[in-house]
Amino acid sequence: MTGLLSRLTGRLFTPRWQHANPAIRSAATDQLDPEIPDQRKILETLILEDDALEVRHAALTRMQSPERLLPLLDRADGLVRERLIELLSGGQDAPSLLSREQLVERLDDSELLSAVASRGDNQQLRLTALSRLEDEEALIHQACHNTIAAVRHAAAARITSQAGLERLVRDAKRDRHVQRQARDTLAQRRADAQQADALAASRDNLLRQMEKLPRQAWEDSVPSRYRSLLREWERLPAADYEIQQRFEEARQQAHKVISDHEAREEAIRAHERLSANLNTHLEEILSAVDQAREDLYSRDCVNDHDFASLQAQRRLQGERWRELTDQFSAPAELLERQQRLQQQLQDALDAWHRHQLCQGELDAALVDNDIDQLRRLESEVAWPAGLPQTASLSAVRQAISAAQPEEPEEAAQEQDSLDGSPAQDAESADASRAADGKASLDLDALDAELARLEADLDAGKLKPASRLHRSLRDRTEGQLDNARQTRLRQLGARVAELRDWQNFVAAPKREQLLEAITTLSERDDISDEQRDRQHQQLIQQWRELGDAAASRDASQAFRTASDAIKLRLRDYRESRKQLREHNLAMREALCEQLESLNGHAMDDADPDSLRQIRDRAREEWRRHTPVPAGPGRQLSHRFGEALTALQGLIDSRAGQIAAAKQALVDAVEALANEDSPARARAEQAKALQSRWREMGRAPKGEEQRLWAAFRAACDRIFAARDQDREDRDSREQARLDQWQALIERLDSWEPETLEDAALLDDALKEADTLGPLPRGKRGDGMRRRWTGILKRREQRLDELHALQLREEWQQWRDLLEQHAVADASARNGDVQDVELPNTSAFDDNSRQANAARNQMRQALPSNCSAANERLAELRVHLAILFEAPLGSEDESRRLTVQVARINQQLGERMEREEELDEVLDALLANGPLDWDAWQTELPRFDALFNH
Repeated sequence: MTGLLSRLTGRLFTPRWQHANPAIRSAATDQLDPEIPDQRKILETLILEDDALEVRHAALTRMQSPERLLPLLDRADGLVRERLIELLSGGQDAPSLLSREQLVERLDDSELLSAVASRGDNQQLRLTALSRLEDEEALIHQACHNTIAAVRHAAAARITSQAGLERLVRDAKRDRHVQRQARDTLAQRRADAQQADALAASRDNLLRQMEKLPRQAWEDSVPSRYRSLLREWERLPAADYEIQQRFEEARQQAHKVISDHEAREEAIRAHERLSANLNTHLEEILSAVDQAREDLYSRDCVNDHDFASLQAQRRLQGERWRELTDQFSAPAELLERQQRLQQQLQDALDAWHRHQLCQGELDAALVDNDIDQLRRLESEVAWPAGLPQTASLSAVRQAISAAQPEEPEEAAQEQDSLDGSPAQDAESADASRAADGKASLDLDALDAELARLEADLDAGKLKPASRLHRSLRDRTEGQLDNARQTRLRQLGARVAELRDWQNFVAAPKREQLLEAITTLSERDDISDEQRDRQHQQLIQQWRELGDAAASRDASQAFRTASDAIKLRLRDYRESRKQLREHNLAMREALCEQLESLNGHAMDDADPDSLRQIRDRAREEWRRHTPVPAGPGRQLSHRFGEALTALQGLIDSRAGQIAAAKQALVDAVEALANEDSPARARAEQAKALQSRWREMGRAPKGEEQRLWAAFRAACDRIFAARDQDREDRDSREQARLDQWQALIERLDSWEPETLEDAALLDDALKEADTLGPLPRGKRGDGMRRRWTGILKRREQRLDELHALQLREEWQQWRDLLEQHAVADASARNGDVQDVELPNTSAFDDNSRQANAARNQMRQALPSNCSAANERLAELRVHLAILFEAPLGSEDESRRLTVQVARINQQLGERMEREEELDEVLDALLANGPLDWDAWQTELPRFDALFNH
């Protein structure tokens, strides 16, 4: 009894949601409020733990907030997920759209998001769920099977893998746009891959050629090939760092090879220019030295600064002379002149050095007025005649001159013995006057020869001075007056002094030359070229000494050393001889080629090519050096004539081209002044530019003038074309903006009724007024958007029209149903008229058809087969109008209806709406009908209007 009571008490006080009966638990959930935390926990417990499916379902029904179901998603079965999907997708008890979108934006569950994207009740909600999807498989499913086109397109746009795009092409049969977009993307990727492969192949080819360039044998085309490869590489897009680094290393190697070769070529050309202008450079050096000497000798008084400047100039020009003579042999005349100038400078500097050594004693003797000491110091200084004196020497000579009258008589007599006594002068004068009576002398010519003798002595020319002195002495012996005789005697003393001095100087010079040539014959550390050059210089210097300080032994020793050197240089000189002969042959062949070219040149030869031939011939001529002197001079004259003839041909052709280009300038200026369309004029200007490039170059100055005029006229034409293009682009831009405004206006408009079709017609008329969209990226995009908007709006109008047509059919259906019932009643004797409803669906023709139908019912025929057959034909007629399928049993009726339509429309083609109204009026006027036939055809009519 106690156990029973306990069980009854437990059942009585146990909550209903814990009742053993699932139906009671299900009903108990209606009393639980999810807004109360305790009751919400009870609902969650029932959802997660209750065994009965209906209880869990009832509890889920009470949970109308998706936020409260999300925590249960991982712990519950699929029922919770399905309820959550229903709530998020806008099913029963779903919250507001805004709250659902905000919740979807926080979801990460791919399956849940995919379900919302497929089943959501709003396009934006689906797009929001789609934006949270990351799984490509889910995106592919949405792109292929979603029912909203915008969602399909958005999903397809996020698929980027190759396999995903291929699946879209294969499976997206529902949306051709998605298929076409995926197919275009794949084609673009294939094209990009092919372009990348071609680009990589181009890079590899350029890299191999650039790496090969430094290793190949040198050709004249290597620099141009290098520049071409570099330009082609720069035109390509940037490569990977490793490839770019390899190309840069190869480029640097090639650039180094080219730079080294160009440096060598420039050195060779510089050497050749130096060789060709050797005499000029040597003359400049000698002129500079001579100018320094003249500057020194032209001064009234010299000082330390003058001699320091002279010594610096001598050292500078001496180094330049040595640099040139180390490379080339100087001509004998210039070498003699250089030695003479050096000797004169050395004399002046030696005197200055002696003056410096005696400077202190001179100053002391001047202070003490020690005349003897001054004379001794003057003789020690031995200041050269003609060289301006220093201030000290001037003071010394003034002191000596001042003391001259006080000198002893013996000294005066001694001086008279040197200069000639008055008695002797008188005797000489008498002898001269006597000689004038016997044989007259040309005193002016004699004075000129004396001046020339003095000049030779000043220049250090011993041999011509000796010859001239002997000649004068022999021709004028006893015939000169005292002054000229004294001058001749003094010049003779200078000749003797110069001879003694040269012998004094030549002795150590000969020893030096002998030692130098002996050392040269024994040296092994110099090349044959240097040995030959130095040998020639030593021989030249030995010869220039003449017979000064000459001896048989020294001459024999010098000759022996020279023969030894010649023996060592035999092979070298033989090779030099062969090289000269080879160069001579090459120069002769070059002359023959130029002469042949001059004799057979075409009248339309390109002057640029002729200029290249001329420049190349000059390079070849300079390259083939040295040559034998005699034949070489003849060939040089011949080569000069050939070049002159070639230059004349170049000038002639250049003149013809200048005339032709002047005609082009006139033509393009006339074209620039025309009023024809700018684009056509620009094309003609391009053709004239092509002709200009094909003509070659006019003479340099003329080419620049013509090109400036031609380019200015072309610039005017192209500026007009650009302005016209800008105006056209502005007009196109304005038209595109108008199109954009029209598209935006039509895109934001949605038809609500069939009367809105007028707005679409107005938009189409405006589009016709604007004209077609221009080709281009923006125009093509706007064209696709415009087409899509028109298609959607036309579909919407078709839907509205179909809806209106179904509504009108419902009115017609009711009216026809009433007539069929009236027809059936009339057979039973109850004849009634059917009134036409007063609605807009029926017009006057309908009223006439309705009246005719009522009259037919009053005269009811015994057989309704004709009306029944007419009913079937009208159904087939509607099927043809609606483009609906027909069965095989209606094929004969189809032919009948089509023939009738053709006959009816022979006069004027009927609009579809008018034809439909006539069919409906005919359907209303057709009767009376058999009830069974009407009931058979009525579903078919309904199906046609719902098609």
